[in-house]
Amino acid sequence: MTFPVDIARLLEPVDVQPFSPELAARFAELLPTRRLLSAVELEGLVRDTARRGDLWRPLTIADPVRRRYELLYEDEHLDVWVLSWMPGQKTGFHDHDISAVGLICVQGELEEGQLTIGCAPSSIRMTPGVARRGPGGYIHSVSHVAGEPAVSLHAYSPPLVRVGQYRVDDEGRLRREPEHGRRELQDGTIALRNAPVSATR
Repeated sequence: MTFPVDIARLLEPVDVQPFSPELAARFAELLPTRRLLSAVELEGLVRDTARRGDLWRPLTIADPVRRRYELLYEDEHLDVWVLSWMPGQKTGFHDHDISAVGLICVQGELEEGQLTIGCAPSSIRMTPGVARRGPGGYIHSVSHVAGEPAVSLHAYSPPLVRVGQYRVDDEGRLRREPEHGRRELQDGTIALRNAPVSATR
């Protein structure tokens, strides 16, 4: 079997700047337990973290060139990230493989897109305090709307090792491409085509 992309390269670990041990220690005080967390528990965790600006504000970065994601905390059960978004920055549609997710907007405005069968993608506006959650396999996209930067908090359990990036090929077929969980996601083409997603037998 051959693959259109170099799978081994895509799944290589990606170096991320070390997180602050001091911030990580403060964050650990918020953890309800040391085990895998459900999507509902992850949403609660990011809501609690959102109220602690001392934890996430030091990790915000206004970078007009690329979306910035800074690691706040990780252990064997979860990882937590602070994402900073500038105008034009977006992920494209993706899933988090087996990891459940909880995310919340804490500054500015973002838009979460969701794929729907038979019609154009739907969207939800995320303003400060608006949170979302999903189990493993949850498919969505996130894009900047307002704020320089807009900021969101994302928690994954188990830690985000792999994602699936959704793209449309030249014949209009949906394709899932595996990416390392710490590689920056790019808008893959679904939204750019501005066409409904349809199912065929």
